[in-house]
Amino acid sequence: MTVKEGDIFITKLERDFWGAFKVIKIGKSFFEEIDGDLMMLGILDYVDNKKPELDDVRLNQILCCNRFFFSNQYSIDFYTNNPKYNDLSKFEYLGNKPMTEFEKSIDFKLGDGRSGEKGGFPLAGLMESDYGKIAFYEWRWKNEKEEFKKEVEIENEKSRIAREEYRKQSMKPKKMLDDNVFWEVIEKIDWTKEDDQERMEPAIDFLAKKKVTGIKQFQESLTYKLYLLDTKKHAENIGENSFKDDDSYFSVDYFLYVRCCVVANGKEYFESVLKNPKDMPKDMDFEPLLYIAEEAYEKRMYKDLEYETGCDYETFSNYKGWKK
Repeated sequence: MTVKEGDIFITKLERDFWGAFKVIKIGKSFFEEIDGDLMMLGILDYVDNKKPELDDVRLNQILCCNRFFFSNQYSIDFYTNNPKYNDLSKFEYLGNKPMTEFEKSIDFKLGDGRSGEKGGFPLAGLMESDYGKIAFYEWRWKNEKEEFKKEVEIENEKSRIAREEYRKQSMKPKKMLDDNVFWEVIEKIDWTKEDDQERMEPAIDFLAKKKVTGIKQFQESLTYKLYLLDTKKHAENIGENSFKDDDSYFSVDYFLYVRCCVVANGKEYFESVLKNPKDMPKDMDFEPLLYIAEEAYEKRMYKDLEYETGCDYETFSNYKGWKK
C-alpha cells in the first residue's frame, strides 16, 4: 500500500467508539539499521460512536494530551514505513485531507515530544490494532476523570503487587561479607549496657572502619539472614504475638524486630533457630540491629547509605518460607 502525506485512517476504539489518525510527513530514516522510510503519524482529536466523515472539523486537529502527567503534549510519533512492521492496510482508509498550516509547520525531527512541536517527536515501535486508543483515554479524562483515575490506580496497584510477587520468587543475595567477619561485628554488641544505642556503638564503630564495600556486604549478609528467618513456622513461635492465621492480626514489623533479636544473639543461636523455629525468642525483639550498616556508613562517609540488597528483610518477602 502506498502511503501519502495527508492520508487519514479510521481506527476502532473501546466501547464501539471510533478514532482516526493522519500521516503528517514521510521522510528518510534517521538510522541506517531501520529498513525503509519513516512516517510521522498524528492521532486526531476525534472520538465518536460513529465513523468520521472526511469533512468533519475534528479531523483538522492533532490530539493534545493532558491526562495524568501530560501537559498539552501533541500525540505525534515516528514509525517505520516498512509494511513488514507497520502495514497501514490493516486500518480502514478514510481519504486524503490537505495539510493544515500547523501540520506543515511541524519539523521532521526526533525528540521526546514534551517540549512542543519544535522539540521533535519520539520514535515508536509496532502499531497495534487499536492504534489511536490514546484519543479514547483523553476522552475519558475529560468526561469520566474520577472513574478513570480510580481504574488506573487499581491497575497500577495490581501491577505493583505482581512485580513484587515476582521479585520475591526470584530473590537471591548479592555478594555478602565473609561470614566470620559478619559475626565478628555482631559480637561487638555490648550487652552490658542498658541503652540500645550504647549497646550498638562498639559494633557500629568496628564496622565503620571497614571499606565501603564491606559495609554494604554486611548489609547484604544481615538482610539475607533476616530473610532466611522470614518463614511461617518461625512467625508461629514468637510468643503472644505469633502468627495464627490469615484472618488474625499479625504485626509484620514486630516479627522483623524479633528476627533481629535472633541475629543479634550470635552465630550459634541463629543457626539453631534457623533449623528449629520453636527456638525463636518469645516476646523479645531488637530493632536497633536494622540500622547498624546505615550508621556505620554515615560515620565513615558523612552521608546516607544508598544501597539496594538482593533480598528483602520485610515480612512475607521469603515467598517459599510462607508457602510451606
